[in-house]
Amino acid sequence: MIGTAPKKSREVEGEGGKKEALPIEQDIMQLARLGEIGGIQKLFDTGEYDATYRDEQGITPLHWAAINNHYALCHFLISSGAPINAKGGDAIATPILWAAKKCHYYIVNLLLSHGADPLLTDDQGFNLLHSATLDGNVFQIALLLHQDIPVDVQDAQGHTSLMWAAYKGYGAVIDLLLRWGANVYARDDMGFTALHWALVKGAQHPIFKLVEYGSDRFAENNEGKTPGVVATEMNSARQWKLALWECGYNPDGSPLNFPLSSIVKDRRTFYHRAFFLWPFLVGLVFLWILSHFAIYIGVPLAFLTVYGLQNAAQWTLRWAPTDMKTMHKVPFLAGIFAGTLFWLGFRWVTKILPWTFSNHFFLNILFFAAYSLCAYFYFRSMTADPGFVPKAGSRNQQKAIIDELLEMRKFDETNFCVTCMVRRPLRSKHCRKCGRCVGKQDHHCPWVDNCVAINNHRHFLLYIISMELGVFIWAWLFLGYLETIPSPPSTDCTFLSPALCSTYNSDPFSIVLTLWSTCQLIWVTMLLAVQLLQITRGLTTYESMQHHKHDGHSHASEALSTFVTTGATSLVEAQLTSGGRGPDPVVQDPKPHNHRKVGYWAQFQTMLGIDTFFATAFRSGSAADRSAANQKAKNPFSRGWIQNIKDFWCDGQPVFRERSSGETVLGGERVDYTKMYDLPLNAGLGMRRRVGGMEYAAVGGDGDGEEV
Repeated sequence: MIGTAPKKSREVEGEGGKKEALPIEQDIMQLARLGEIGGIQKLFDTGEYDATYRDEQGITPLHWAAINNHYALCHFLISSGAPINAKGGDAIATPILWAAKKCHYYIVNLLLSHGADPLLTDDQGFNLLHSATLDGNVFQIALLLHQDIPVDVQDAQGHTSLMWAAYKGYGAVIDLLLRWGANVYARDDMGFTALHWALVKGAQHPIFKLVEYGSDRFAENNEGKTPGVVATEMNSARQWKLALWECGYNPDGSPLNFPLSSIVKDRRTFYHRAFFLWPFLVGLVFLWILSHFAIYIGVPLAFLTVYGLQNAAQWTLRWAPTDMKTMHKVPFLAGIFAGTLFWLGFRWVTKILPWTFSNHFFLNILFFAAYSLCAYFYFRSMTADPGFVPKAGSRNQQKAIIDELLEMRKFDETNFCVTCMVRRPLRSKHCRKCGRCVGKQDHHCPWVDNCVAINNHRHFLLYIISMELGVFIWAWLFLGYLETIPSPPSTDCTFLSPALCSTYNSDPFSIVLTLWSTCQLIWVTMLLAVQLLQITRGLTTYESMQHHKHDGHSHASEALSTFVTTGATSLVEAQLTSGGRGPDPVVQDPKPHNHRKVGYWAQFQTMLGIDTFFATAFRSGSAADRSAANQKAKNPFSRGWIQNIKDFWCDGQPVFRERSSGETVLGGERVDYTKMYDLPLNAGLGMRRRVGGMEYAAVGGDGDGEEV
């Protein structure tokens, strides 16, 4: 506890030794708690008190003003000569330590700017950085580190802030301190390193990050215990071995030897290319087995073979770079589509085109056009910069950003990204998979292994439109192909009728490939419908998800976890595809979550994206009764469906050439979503800052409840 409990008024000695309450207008401490500048000024004018007053515990009015977040009073007291580094209270702490305990960033910054010493300690030997670390206050730590406070300063027992963050299990704090250069080899008085303390706690993310940043895996404390011994004693051996595996070490801590190290120089490029191309082979094997064996043999054999090939591929991930240890961190899903596209084109050139060129000339021309556009927009969506928010070039520039936000009273998670150390533009979102803040991010799509955002959103939509048209044209063309090719001389089928059997055996590989391609119409159609609907509403996928979440739709809050938008069939997998290691380490959520049981039908809906389609396309209950005007009021970036469509398609940016990063139009006015921090001053937009209890701003982290 930092100070004594607040009292209603001070007491004075009365007649006969009886304590009498001092009137509040004469009690400077009570006035300081209440922030009464006028009352305190009157006391100063009488000469009874001044700003240097201390009570019997050494507490000053500045202490109470700081802990109660009275910014103006703090400024007044400092200007009046208050001792800014005075220690008082049970914890013998300075005013800045009192303010820090309540996370009053602006008070902390004010006191620092007027000479408060951040290295002064309380009765337990904790300075300002230690205090912020113990509270897991990552924003306050970012503020302090940019004030040139030594990151490895030790407390009375030799603990650094990194050790305390590891012991507490604060993932975001660990990330920030390590990025800032905290010493992973530092030891406390007992010989413990930060890795030892992380294993005492057993939190997975801190253990992983410390191993990743090169902590000594064999360091012994004063009792001769290595991290492995501590892990065994503290029941965190599983987390320890998992962290070792993810960082490329054997369970005993020795490095894994990459078998291809003599020929592979860049392991990251190798794994990226290998897992992108691997589905080409897997898809070929899958289709070949299905088309060359009887159905009762082919189906189980095909799935068992694919399962085996997948396990073999996953087994090789043990040698992959740290951030590519799972299938969701490699471009495997992108390779599935690229492989399907390749084999479809290959089959068209070698089989379909020669047989249908004369009879279905225009259909072949249309298919070639749709195929070419689909391939072009797919690879543009994959390789384009989606609209990354520019990072500061130096720590001085980062400090300037923080100082500017503090001055504007906007130093919070809505306006500042601690990971990128940048000011968040409106509608931006930090993508954990890309590791960057992205301007007007729609979603991270594993099917293109990239974020879909302001720079490539139109390319992405053109990709799925051309794919939708291409599949329909292919099906039409393929029916003509089946009518043209000769029937096989003999057929032998168990389940199919003679006519269907004859047709199937005429070209089983192409038929299976066509069935597989046509099945893609399920998720492509729903994704296209959702995307077009969101464009008319002036929303992104993430904003639409958050909108339903605030409307009380529990199922809609999981919209991005579906197969359509993330390629995952569960919320946990969706979080992984967003680029994290399970739940976001930035969010310290101590509350347990109640998981409801999901039936087979619900799982089927999730897998095919049906839940996303209905959650986004329709409203239920009272939401269905809202008028268009009310919808517009809740989304200040909407100017009606006609203008929204025009803004998206007619923004003046090229379709087949490089576009200006982040630039588009909003209500007909040119904006840059990588640098837009305030709503445009366009009277025609009719925007309101706060409507219906919802504030529109940057959409923040990965679905952690920021309001949009």
